[in-house]
Amino acid sequence: MADARADRREAGFTLVEMLVCLALASLIGVLLVNTVRTAGTASVAVASAVRAEDVQSVRDHLRRTFASLARRRLDGRRPPLRGGPDGLTAVIGADASLERPEEIAVTLSGIPRTDGTIDLVESRRPSDAAPGAGSGPRTEVLLDRLVGFEIRYFGPKADGVPPGWHAAWIRADRPPTLMEISVVYGSKDRRRWPPLLVALGDRP
Repeated sequence: MADARADRREAGFTLVEMLVCLALASLIGVLLVNTVRTAGTASVAVASAVRAEDVQSVRDHLRRTFASLARRRLDGRRPPLRGGPDGLTAVIGADASLERPEEIAVTLSGIPRTDGTIDLVESRRPSDAAPGAGSGPRTEVLLDRLVGFEIRYFGPKADGVPPGWHAAWIRADRPPTLMEISVVYGSKDRRRWPPLLVALGDRP
Protein backbone atom coordinates (compact mmCIF):
# COMPACT_ATOMS: atom_id res chain seq x y z
CA MET A 1 0.00 0.00 0.00
CA ALA A 2 2.82 2.37 0.82
CA ASP A 3 4.48 1.57 -2.50
CA ALA A 4 1.24 2.39 -4.40
CA ARG A 5 0.93 5.80 -2.73
CA ALA A 6 4.57 6.54 -3.59
CA ASP A 7 3.98 5.64 -7.25
CA ARG A 8 0.97 7.98 -7.42
CA ARG A 9 3.03 10.85 -5.97
CA GLU A 10 5.84 10.28 -8.46
CA ALA A 11 3.43 10.09 -11.47
CA GLY A 12 1.82 13.52 -10.90
CA PHE A 13 2.98 17.17 -11.08
CA THR A 14 3.54 19.30 -8.05
CA LEU A 15 2.03 22.79 -7.75
CA VAL A 16 5.47 24.35 -8.19
CA GLU A 17 6.07 22.43 -11.42
CA MET A 18 2.69 23.56 -12.81
CA LEU A 19 3.44 27.19 -11.98
CA VAL A 20 6.84 26.98 -13.65
CA CYS A 21 5.27 25.52 -16.82
CA LEU A 22 2.64 28.28 -16.91
CA ALA A 23 5.29 30.96 -16.45
CA LEU A 24 7.39 29.54 -19.29
CA ALA A 25 4.34 29.32 -21.59
CA SER A 26 3.42 32.94 -20.80
CA LEU A 27 6.98 34.10 -21.51
CA ILE A 28 7.04 32.27 -24.85
CA GLY A 29 3.68 33.81 -25.77
CA VAL A 30 4.89 37.33 -24.96
CA LEU A 31 8.02 36.78 -27.05
CA LEU A 32 5.96 35.54 -30.01
CA VAL A 33 3.58 38.50 -29.81
CA ASN A 34 6.48 40.96 -29.72
CA THR A 35 8.13 39.21 -32.66
CA VAL A 36 4.95 39.40 -34.76
CA ARG A 37 4.40 43.04 -33.81
CA THR A 38 7.99 43.95 -34.70
CA ALA A 39 7.72 42.15 -38.03
CA GLY A 40 4.47 43.99 -38.81
CA THR A 41 6.01 47.35 -37.93
CA ALA A 42 9.03 46.59 -40.10
CA SER A 43 6.86 45.62 -43.07
CA VAL A 44 4.84 48.85 -42.74
CA ALA A 45 8.06 50.87 -42.60
CA VAL A 46 9.41 49.11 -45.68
CA ALA A 47 6.16 49.68 -47.57
CA SER A 48 6.19 53.38 -46.60
CA ALA A 49 9.79 53.70 -47.77
CA VAL A 50 8.93 52.08 -51.10
CA ARG A 51 5.96 54.43 -51.59
CA ALA A 52 8.13 57.45 -50.75
CA GLU A 53 10.76 56.27 -53.23
CA ASP A 54 8.09 55.85 -55.92
CA VAL A 55 6.83 59.39 -55.32
CA GLN A 56 10.36 60.80 -55.54
CA SER A 57 10.93 58.90 -58.80
CA VAL A 58 7.81 60.50 -60.29
CA ARG A 59 8.92 63.97 -59.17
CA ASP A 60 12.36 63.45 -60.77
CA HIS A 61 10.75 62.12 -63.94
CA LEU A 62 8.48 65.17 -64.31
CA ARG A 63 11.39 67.55 -63.74
CA ARG A 64 13.52 65.85 -66.41
CA THR A 65 10.67 65.56 -68.90
CA PHE A 66 9.42 69.13 -68.85
CA ALA A 67 12.91 70.60 -68.66
CA SER A 68 13.44 69.17 -72.16
CA LEU A 69 10.86 71.02 -74.25
CA ALA A 70 11.34 70.85 -78.01
CA ARG A 71 13.58 73.59 -79.43
CA ARG A 72 12.48 76.28 -81.80
CA ARG A 73 11.99 75.38 -85.44
CA LEU A 74 14.08 76.88 -88.24
CA ASP A 75 11.32 79.42 -88.84
CA GLY A 76 11.59 80.58 -85.21
CA ARG A 77 8.38 78.98 -84.03
CA ARG A 78 8.25 76.71 -80.99
CA PRO A 79 5.83 73.82 -80.51
CA PRO A 80 3.25 75.23 -78.10
CA LEU A 81 2.61 74.09 -74.56
CA ARG A 82 -1.07 74.23 -73.71
CA GLY A 83 -2.39 73.48 -70.29
CA GLY A 84 -5.10 73.97 -67.76
CA PRO A 85 -5.45 73.23 -64.04
CA ASP A 86 -6.27 69.55 -64.69
CA GLY A 87 -3.71 68.70 -67.38
CA LEU A 88 -1.34 69.83 -70.11
CA THR A 89 0.17 68.83 -73.45
CA ALA A 90 3.72 69.69 -74.53
CA VAL A 91 6.22 68.57 -77.16
CA ILE A 92 9.43 67.16 -75.65
CA GLY A 93 12.70 67.32 -77.55
CA ALA A 94 14.64 64.33 -78.83
CA ASP A 95 17.43 63.02 -76.60
CA ALA A 96 19.57 60.07 -77.67
CA SER A 97 21.01 59.68 -74.16
CA LEU A 98 17.48 58.89 -72.90
CA GLU A 99 16.69 56.58 -75.84
CA ARG A 100 14.31 59.20 -77.24
CA PRO A 101 15.34 59.52 -80.89
CA GLU A 102 12.47 61.80 -81.90
CA GLU A 103 10.27 64.50 -80.48
CA ILE A 104 7.26 63.27 -78.57
CA ALA A 105 4.00 64.84 -77.49
CA VAL A 106 3.43 64.31 -73.76
CA THR A 107 0.04 64.72 -72.11
CA LEU A 108 -0.28 64.84 -68.32
CA SER A 109 -3.79 64.58 -66.96
CA GLY A 110 -5.87 63.54 -63.98
CA ILE A 111 -8.23 60.66 -64.78
CA PRO A 112 -11.16 60.07 -62.38
CA ARG A 113 -11.62 56.58 -60.93
CA THR A 114 -14.88 54.87 -60.06
CA ASP A 115 -14.13 55.22 -56.32
CA GLY A 116 -13.97 59.03 -56.60
CA THR A 117 -10.16 59.32 -56.53
CA ILE A 118 -7.88 60.38 -59.38
CA ASP A 119 -5.02 58.73 -61.26
CA LEU A 120 -2.22 60.95 -62.57
CA VAL A 121 -1.68 59.60 -66.09
CA GLU A 122 1.02 60.37 -68.66
CA SER A 123 0.46 59.65 -72.37
CA ARG A 124 3.19 59.77 -75.04
CA ARG A 125 3.07 59.65 -78.82
CA PRO A 126 5.32 60.88 -81.66
CA SER A 127 4.79 64.61 -82.04
CA ASP A 128 4.11 64.33 -85.77
CA ALA A 129 1.52 61.55 -85.39
CA ALA A 130 -2.08 62.57 -85.87
CA PRO A 131 -4.42 61.73 -82.98
CA GLY A 132 -5.83 58.25 -83.48
CA ALA A 133 -3.13 57.22 -85.92
CA GLY A 134 -1.03 54.10 -85.50
CA SER A 135 -1.23 51.99 -82.37
CA GLY A 136 -2.21 54.93 -80.19
CA PRO A 137 -0.34 56.69 -77.39
CA ARG A 138 1.65 54.88 -74.74
CA THR A 139 -0.08 55.50 -71.42
CA GLU A 140 1.28 55.07 -67.90
CA VAL A 141 -0.22 55.73 -64.46
CA LEU A 142 2.36 57.78 -62.55
CA LEU A 143 0.41 58.14 -59.28
CA ASP A 144 -2.83 56.46 -58.25
CA ARG A 145 -5.70 57.15 -55.86
CA LEU A 146 -5.22 60.89 -55.44
CA VAL A 147 -7.92 63.10 -53.97
CA GLY A 148 -6.63 66.25 -55.66
CA PHE A 149 -4.45 67.32 -58.60
CA GLU A 150 -3.74 70.82 -59.96
CA ILE A 151 -1.24 72.56 -62.24
CA ARG A 152 -0.38 76.28 -62.24
CA TYR A 153 1.78 78.19 -64.71
CA PHE A 154 4.09 81.15 -64.11
CA GLY A 155 5.00 83.60 -66.85
CA PRO A 156 3.79 86.67 -68.78
CA LYS A 157 0.43 86.20 -70.47
CA ALA A 158 1.48 88.65 -73.18
CA ASP A 159 4.47 90.80 -74.13
CA GLY A 160 4.85 93.78 -71.82
CA VAL A 161 2.74 92.16 -69.08
CA PRO A 162 4.42 91.31 -65.74
CA PRO A 163 4.72 87.57 -65.14
CA GLY A 164 2.40 85.93 -62.66
CA TRP A 165 0.72 82.66 -61.74
CA HIS A 166 -2.10 81.47 -63.99
CA ALA A 167 -4.56 78.57 -63.92
CA ALA A 168 -4.15 77.97 -67.66
CA TRP A 169 -1.56 78.60 -70.38
CA ILE A 170 -2.59 79.16 -73.99
CA ARG A 171 0.19 81.43 -75.25
CA ALA A 172 1.56 79.83 -78.44
CA ASP A 173 4.79 81.79 -78.92
CA ARG A 174 6.45 80.86 -75.64
CA PRO A 175 6.04 78.42 -72.76
CA PRO A 176 5.65 79.48 -69.13
CA THR A 177 8.81 79.96 -67.10
CA LEU A 178 7.70 77.69 -64.25
CA MET A 179 5.06 75.11 -63.63
CA GLU A 180 3.75 74.05 -60.20
CA ILE A 181 2.24 70.58 -59.83
CA SER A 182 0.22 70.00 -56.68
CA VAL A 183 -1.01 66.58 -55.57
CA VAL A 184 -3.24 65.81 -52.59
CA TYR A 185 -3.50 62.39 -50.94
CA GLY A 186 -6.21 61.05 -48.67
CA SER A 187 -5.93 61.51 -44.91
CA LYS A 188 -5.00 57.84 -44.41
CA ASP A 189 -2.45 57.77 -47.23
CA ARG A 190 1.12 57.97 -45.93
CA ARG A 191 2.50 59.35 -49.20
CA ARG A 192 3.47 63.03 -49.21
CA TRP A 193 3.87 65.48 -52.09
CA PRO A 194 5.23 68.97 -51.43
CA PRO A 195 4.30 71.31 -54.31
CA LEU A 196 6.65 70.53 -57.23
CA LEU A 197 8.17 73.47 -59.11
CA VAL A 198 9.43 72.60 -62.60
CA ALA A 199 11.61 74.98 -64.61
CA LEU A 200 10.52 74.61 -68.21
CA GLY A 201 13.11 74.85 -70.95
CA ASP A 202 14.85 73.19 -73.87
CA ARG A 203 18.19 71.51 -74.20
CA PRO A 204 21.01 73.46 -75.87
